[in-house]
Order: sequence, then C-alpha cells, then structure tokens
Amino acid sequence: MKQVVQRRGERGIVMILGVLSLAVVIPMVGLSVDVGYLYASKARLQAAVDGASLAAARSLNLGANTAAQAVAAKQNAVNWFYSNFPPGNWSTTATNMSSSTVQVYDDMVNPNLRHVDVTASTRVPTFFMKWLHVNSTTINAVGFSSRRDAVITLVLDRSGSMCAPGAPPCNNAGACGPMKDAAKLFTGQFAAGRDYIGLVSFSDGTFRHSPPVQTFRTTLGYNDGSTSGTGAIDTIQCQGGTGTAEAISIGYNALYQRWLPGAFNVLVIETDGLPNTMAMNMWDGAAYGFANINGCRDNANLSKTGGGWTTYANRRLWKNTGYSLNTITANTPHVGFMPDIPTGTWGGIYTPDPATANKFFTLLADPIDTSGNSGLNGLATTTNCLFAPSGTGQITNNALLNDFAWLPGTDVMGNSVKPALNPYKPGVVMNGTHLKFDSTYNINQKWLNYHDAALNATDNAAYRARTNANIQATVFVIGLGGQGADPTDHTLLQRLANDTRGDIGGLYPACAANPSCVHYDTQATGTYIYSSSASVLKQKFLELSSQILRLAQ
Repeated sequence: MKQVVQRRGERGIVMILGVLSLAVVIPMVGLSVDVGYLYASKARLQAAVDGASLAAARSLNLGANTAAQAVAAKQNAVNWFYSNFPPGNWSTTATNMSSSTVQVYDDMVNPNLRHVDVTASTRVPTFFMKWLHVNSTTINAVGFSSRRDAVITLVLDRSGSMCAPGAPPCNNAGACGPMKDAAKLFTGQFAAGRDYIGLVSFSDGTFRHSPPVQTFRTTLGYNDGSTSGTGAIDTIQCQGGTGTAEAISIGYNALYQRWLPGAFNVLVIETDGLPNTMAMNMWDGAAYGFANINGCRDNANLSKTGGGWTTYANRRLWKNTGYSLNTITANTPHVGFMPDIPTGTWGGIYTPDPATANKFFTLLADPIDTSGNSGLNGLATTTNCLFAPSGTGQITNNALLNDFAWLPGTDVMGNSVKPALNPYKPGVVMNGTHLKFDSTYNINQKWLNYHDAALNATDNAAYRARTNANIQATVFVIGLGGQGADPTDHTLLQRLANDTRGDIGGLYPACAANPSCVHYDTQATGTYIYSSSASVLKQKFLELSSQILRLAQ
C-alpha cells in the first residue's frame, strides 16, 4: 500500500484559500441578493405605475374636454399609485410620483382617443453592495394607457313581461322601474361632452328616443352617485310584445349615423324575454305573399280573388298612415346602414311566448312606435283589411292565417330568419326563399316556425352589427330573469354578445361546451351578464359600464 506523506509546507493552505475566496464569494452573493431585491422592487413599482395609468384613463369620464378630465385623471393616478406603493415601501426612499409626472393628451391622429403617461422613480437600498460603497440605486418605471370616446346606444326592453307580477301597462311595477333606475346609473358613469349615448326602447314596436348625443345626461337622465337628473328614460312605460331584432337594427343604425369609426362603438341590450315579434314586408319585389285576403282590398278596391294585390303600385298600407324608414335614416351626419324601406304592406307580426298554452297571431301591429309607452297599438286597424275580430287583434282561427301564402325570408331591416352561416335555430322551415307559413301548416306549426325564425333574426341582427365593414359594434347584453314564465335563453344572449364565457355558478356553460352556441374569433367579443332579478339590475349595469370603460382603454 502506498503511503501519502504530507509535506510540512502545505499545512494550512486550505484555510488560506478559503479565507481568500471569501473576498470574492461574499460580494458575488451580495450582488445576487441586491439585484434580486432590486428587481422585486422594480416589479412592484411598475405594477403601481401601470395601475395608476389605467386608473387615470378610467377617470377620463369626468369632464367635458381633455383639460377638465386631466385634473381628475392625474389625481386619481396619484391616489392609485400611493395606495399600492406607499412611501417607504420595501425600505425605498425619495419616491417621486405626483400629478406633474402624469401627462394627459389627445391623440395626434384620432380625435376620439386620449392617452395617459405616468412616470415614477424611487431609490432602493442595498445590503451587501455597501461594501463597495453603493448604498442605494434609483429605479424608474413608465406606464401608458389610453381611452377612446364611447358611442353607445342603449336598447331597453319595455315589453309587458317587465311588469310581472304587476299587469301591463306599468311605469314602475315589476322590473320596469328598476330597469329605468339602472339605466340612469349607467349613463352617469360616462363623460358628458365627450362620450355619446343614445336610447332605443322596444316592445313589439321600436321607438328611438334619441340618437347618441354628448348631452345624454340632460336628454336621457342620469345618476352619477352624487347628482341625478330626469330625461327620456323616465318616460318609458312597459307593455306589449318583444321585437328584439328590429330594436337591435335601429339601435345599430343610430351608431352608424353618428359615424365615429375611431371611437368605441357599443350596443347595450337589456331584455327579459324571448323575441316574439318581427316587422315584415309582404311584398318581395315581385308579388304579395297573400293567398286569399279575407275581405281586404287593395287601393284599386279589388280583393285578391277579384284580381287585386298584383302590383306594388296598388298596395294598401297595413297602417292608417304611411311610414318610411327615411324618418329614421335621414338625420345626418351619416346615412343609415339599413336600406330605406318604402311605405307598403308591412307591419309587426306578434305571437305569444312558449309558456302561453293557446297559440295565436296578432297581425298589423305598428312596428314603429311614436313614444316609449306604446305596445300593440296598431292591431288590425287598416280600413277594409280586418284579419281578426274587432278589438282583440288575436287570430286563433287557422283559416284566417291561410290568407297568407308565405312570410318573408327577412324582416324589414334585412335580418334573416334563417341565416346561411350558423343559424341559431337550424330547424326553421323555408319555402324557397320565404318562411313556410302556408295552409299545409296548422297554427301550432306556424307558431313554432315563426318563433324560431324570430330568434334567428335577432341573432342575425347582432351579427350584422358586429361585421359591418364601416362600423363594427361591440355588443353587451344584460339578461333579466325571474320575470315571466319562460326561462332566459342564455345561449341566444351569449351569441348576441359573442361571449365565450359560461356562468361562474354553472347556470349555463361556456360557449365551447354548448353545440348551439357559436363564437366568432374575428369579431368583437362583448359581455353577457345575467341578472337573476330586478333587485340587482343596478349592480349588473354598473358591472357592464366598468367593462365598457375598461375595453375603451
């Protein structure tokens, strides 16, 4: 065995090397500790600055112009920053962030866009680097956010089911009053003089109270939490059916007329029930869809069996007075996206919801309301064209419905009753390009086909608003439950908003897990919020306003 003999001169060398290495190892360890602490402090500072910039942008709803809004925005940024990065945070010193380090300015290209820049600095102490006479290090952070002006049309459901459990018509019973209060709280969250808000309300007919205007607080009414005012929202009365598709199109048409492509264009739809009414034009460009009109004569005083109703020129209006969508599309600054619908044989067709045992149809209702308190006011009143017993408007006799050979394949706004792409109700039966409604169907079959067609038209109205080449709207929806006997159609409302998410409580699944739902990745994704009762409508409208203001950044 070989014996290792240690020389006397090597004794203690390990200790000497160990002591010498400490002079290198300790600074290296200290540097890593100090750098880690520096990066952690930087992350906290950056988070505080980012939050401050977002808070400032969120505050740009306070004031009519950029200069006025900047005051509140800067102060909100300072408050937010120091609530998340107080003086002495993590032993930092000389923190510098004040209103003077917050800049609010207009975009040089887009007049509807404002920016917020926030800068901050602080000194971070060192621990081990003090050996090298480095006692602290200054770090800086910059945050950036922006806020687009919002152009919003509120589309509010004022159908009769909003009165439950009170009987329609109603002003404040059931959900009608809470809905109006919540809508005013919504308008109070936006900047008068910068943002635009308009109002459309609907039952079986639609009334446009106001196009989107910057004076929406005085025009519509508002409640900002400290002050409030009355306006058009307060005049709403609930009664009648649910013509959702027409209301969405008229609401979107108002956005289109306002014509601010660089702004955040939004439709906010509130509804408590299923669509059950469409405005339909019985002239298809070649012929009328009548088989044999019961006692109804055209302007040449001829019945269908007597040789009448063969030309557009001899049409008889389904209303006492003519109406053209020119009265909606004519107001500038921009023409409407809807084609003008000429005066003619068209009107609202209403039928009850699924929970109603006896199915019937109400024809000739006026689809364009003259106020926000109308509902089923135009029931079969046209001279010489009485389809239902006087005063009832309800057709329960299928023989009377056999006067119609078909119903149109779109409503008067152009919304398809069976879209080629992803129809919500693919089982809708067509007769060529028309909705099947002839004498081979009994009244229950006609009801089901028409009911599903109304759902499809409503879904198509939102789709067209999101995909228009000039103004793409983002759709937000509040579905109100607990009012009528029919359950809320969550899938339809998800589709309107193009929202992928399901209910947190599992009330309805995410869109991907529901074969009846569809999400379009290339279209704006909005938000669907479910309100389980009228008592929480204010909370839901506030949630929606926060979502809109966040996405407007």
